[in-house]
Amino acid sequence: MIPGAVIFAAFLLIGPFGIRHAVETLVLFGFMGCALAVALVSNRSSYQQSTALLFVLAALFYESLQSITSWLNIELSKVPILGEGEALHFGPHLFFTLNVGLAVVGLAAAVIVATHLEVRNSRFPLTKLFPEIKFATAPTELVDSVVQIAGTAGIATPHVSLIDSGEPTALMTRSRRGLELAVSVGLVESLSLDELEACIAHEISHLKNGDFAVRTFATSARVALFAHPLSHLVEPALYRAREFLADRTAVRLVGGRGPLISALTKIRESQVYVTSQQVSVATACLFHPASKSRFVRLFDKHPSLDARINALKELNLND
Repeated sequence: MIPGAVIFAAFLLIGPFGIRHAVETLVLFGFMGCALAVALVSNRSSYQQSTALLFVLAALFYESLQSITSWLNIELSKVPILGEGEALHFGPHLFFTLNVGLAVVGLAAAVIVATHLEVRNSRFPLTKLFPEIKFATAPTELVDSVVQIAGTAGIATPHVSLIDSGEPTALMTRSRRGLELAVSVGLVESLSLDELEACIAHEISHLKNGDFAVRTFATSARVALFAHPLSHLVEPALYRAREFLADRTAVRLVGGRGPLISALTKIRESQVYVTSQQVSVATACLFHPASKSRFVRLFDKHPSLDARINALKELNLND
């Protein structure tokens, strides 16, 4: 029999759970604990960190599916309470029913969200997705840089547009034309060519690393696991890890970290950031300043520019 204190602590950490056998529960908690430990200690390896965080979300997904499967395999009226018989459910009849209900609602909502994320943008042009932004034809030099970096990355070249704005920003999104990279006039004018290409490489890296799929899964998982407190911490941590990974990949694409460090330093000094509305629907090279509170920073999806610059300075180029 699992001690009540352990069950209570697990509930506070991951919310309702409904795995049938105690051994399965302990094994799952053990794997999740190891994955969280890897995520916490692998600060310098954004790839290992994001992989560990993805495993945690997958484990939580598995646990939720187990709740539904258990409900399908047994009659609710015969659900044994903790410690009775071979089957083991953490809590009485009402708690188990609530757990199954939360799992079903969450998974249904996740399907809707995932479908929305994958389909919505592909139906509209950029001007409809961002009605507050004016877009123009990108200059040939900018397009040539994108083509070159995409070729180095070994991916298809996205469509390129120019944002008619003095704010130094860049974003990658999907639209009716397919993948779209938009770069602002402010970014083109405020950075040198090497620095601009480093920012472009950061955006291209999101495509190379498959971040659209990773983020869709992470967002869908958070919706599906809305009753699990841990999911609300893992999703933003995964987003931050993918940003560090994109920086690391960009360094390899442009052949050095100097240009990206210089670009981010200039952007930090200018204290100009993209709006929250832009960040919520696209991957951007520029992000919000870090929250003042450490607790609030746990929910930030974008690392601070200082954190990114420091990570680049500490990057071991031989790895």
